[in-house]
Amino acid sequence: MNLILIYTLIAGVISALTAPIPGTSLLLTALEVFMIVHLAKENEFKLGLKEIGYSAAAIWGISTVLKDTALEVLTFFPVIGWIAEVIVAVVFVFFLGLLLNVYFKKPNPSGHGP
Repeated sequence: MNLILIYTLIAGVISALTAPIPGTSLLLTALEVFMIVHLAKENEFKLGLKEIGYSAAAIWGISTVLKDTALEVLTFFPVIGWIAEVIVAVVFVFFLGLLLNVYFKKPNPSGHGP
């Protein structure tokens, strides 16, 4: 849980620093993929490049729909949009981390785990 909170804090800082700049959500996507790999290692869950790639593509797609679409519209309202972008980034990373912990604690269906 501490690891998830650290990534959540990092996501909030990145989002707050880059909120006024459109299209910087790729930084958050990279952080989210790194979090997936890190949590997998912490739970002794081995991910191959294929799984990491699929995860990155899925996260990027979800992130684009949730963050870019809604929040790029909100950035037309400077302060309110920037605050909303930080909140969405923090909540998304936090719940993604929680879901990953639940998933990685299950036996690995691909047989790559311990």
